Amino acid sequence: MTWVTALILMTLALPALLARLTGGYPPNPGPELAALAPLGAVPAVAAVIIAACAAWWLAALLAIPAALLVMWQLPPFRRVRFQAAPSPSPRTGSGVTTLRLRLFSVNAMHGRADPAALLRILQQHSVDVLAVQELTPHMVARLAAAGLTDVLPFSHLDLRPGSLGTGFWARWPLTPLPPVPGLASAAPRARIDPLGRLPVTLTAVHTVSPLQGRAGRWRRELAMIQRALAAVDEPQVVAGDFNATRDHGPFREFLAAGFADCADASRNRSWPGFTWPPLRVMRLDHVLVSQTAAVPMARTVRVPRTDHHGVLVDIEFTRQT
Repeated sequence: MTWVTALILMTLALPALLARLTGGYPPNPGPELAALAPLGAVPAVAAVIIAACAAWWLAALLAIPAALLVMWQLPPFRRVRFQAAPSPSPRTGSGVTTLRLRLFSVNAMHGRADPAALLRILQQHSVDVLAVQELTPHMVARLAAAGLTDVLPFSHLDLRPGSLGTGFWARWPLTPLPPVPGLASAAPRARIDPLGRLPVTLTAVHTVSPLQGRAGRWRRELAMIQRALAAVDEPQVVAGDFNATRDHGPFREFLAAGFADCADASRNRSWPGFTWPPLRVMRLDHVLVSQTAAVPMARTVRVPRTDHHGVLVDIEFTRQT
């Protein structure tokens, strides 16, 4: 009954496959099943291997859906425009200005992330900008007591009831901008311009999860963020917990609107860069950049007492001056 086992395994993978094929759009369970596409690849590949022991034609047939699931999880092709800028310093005689920025983004899980561990990460990696989602007033106080302002003295925080707050800390002054409106969680925005001639707009977001009947709102929040970013005519960085992966059509539409996911664009990346849950089977946390930026490095970092891994990235913005 080898062929029966192979068919059962492929049946387990089919819901995720079909949801991914149709884009993982609302209503539920479309987004939920599409997010499971990385897991679906496991029984699909196992089904092909087992089927090969029974009949070659069955293995060839099952290889089609298995190949799709595996292909969707492969790293996308890195285009030439994401390669590092040729300028070796912030200012060169050729009139090229390059801003190098190291950013760390993390979902603090209701403000429970370990402040001391977070501070060690910032110091160890010489982080320039920190973005925190699910930020609470209590966590802000704990971070201050741990010495965060000694490392990143400037901040722009939008605290909300419960754990709906979001905030930035930075090495340089932050100019507050109007937040992205209409989201359940805070979505603060700020501008940095450490070189005085290459401003960058920072946005931190946390969309609702497409679970428990909120898939429609999830898609609307992604669209609201996308519209807000489209109105900005300068380099941008968007960091946070999108509750979305490349297996979701709305998130792929977001990227197609002019952004690159650092985990995809980086020359030095820890693929696949899954960030959630603790066993890490999905990449829900992202740092997105304008497609003119270069991304030398992107990786995930474990932060104690939160179920999300943080995202650490190096970004380079270059402009002729």
